[in-house]
Amino acid sequence: MRKKLPQPSEKRILVMNKHCCCICENDGMFKEVVIHHIDGNNSNNEMENLAVLCLQHASLADAGLQKGKLGSWKKLTPSEVREYKKHWETKVGIEKKFERRQFPLYQKKHFEILYEFEIAKIKNEILSLSDNDKRLKEKFDYLDQLVIEEFISGLEIRKLLLGAYWDIALQTIDRNRVPKMLSKVILGLFKHLIGPHEVKIDARDKRLILKSMEPLGTLGSFSAEFNPDLRVLSNACTAFYELSEIAKWYNLKGVNEKIVKELIKIRKDCSKYESEKKSVWIKNERLKRVNIVKRIIKKVKLLRL
Repeated sequence: MRKKLPQPSEKRILVMNKHCCCICENDGMFKEVVIHHIDGNNSNNEMENLAVLCLQHASLADAGLQKGKLGSWKKLTPSEVREYKKHWETKVGIEKKFERRQFPLYQKKHFEILYEFEIAKIKNEILSLSDNDKRLKEKFDYLDQLVIEEFISGLEIRKLLLGAYWDIALQTIDRNRVPKMLSKVILGLFKHLIGPHEVKIDARDKRLILKSMEPLGTLGSFSAEFNPDLRVLSNACTAFYELSEIAKWYNLKGVNEKIVKELIKIRKDCSKYESEKKSVWIKNERLKRVNIVKRIIKKVKLLRL
């Protein structure tokens, strides 16, 4: 039976590889990646058996697990994948040992203005695109990758990103795809927090976790009251649960209580869905929404035990 990859392990391997393909390395910064089981055993979730690969190299690695001649250029053998993994993770580890770049105050302000302008530009492009436009993912992926730049430069880029995400949440009430992506990138602000034994949390992280509840709460309330797609509500509530897991790992007092309060507000908003209608079908829709939120509230409360 296939053993599901635990979420902490997934986060850890992605952070260890900077969310990059271990073969493409930095050239794969903006590519979609998957977690590949090197020995082909999807139940073996040990760190040494997991490699982060782009879709192209994952396909070649899958071919390398098959018997028969496919041509050497069409395959990546498990031993080759292990070698690439070892080389790339060593490089990433060395990079993390370097101190953040220290800028004079006037330069820091200048760079932050440039980032603010760039983030606002991408935000406006996202808002201008239709919900089925394939470029949406590319835009959100670009913003998500800027998180890594904060850890290198020390600039407060995540604060700027969170402001943009809140603006997007407020202006996409009637959309489906954008809010789903938004829940994901808000969580991406904390992709490095994989556990206190691996990464220490700082005051900036704590402030951002609290601030991130505002756009997530907006997403949750809007989806509960206005959006017919239940997956939008489910994604927002699940994001709250994942934040509560981080709070549990790092023993952040009071955070889970605030998350429960936000979820209770969202649960109340579920009863406002199509409030002017009284059909049995609408009542069932409201009940579905309430049950989604209640399940997450229960899971968050269990983390407090």
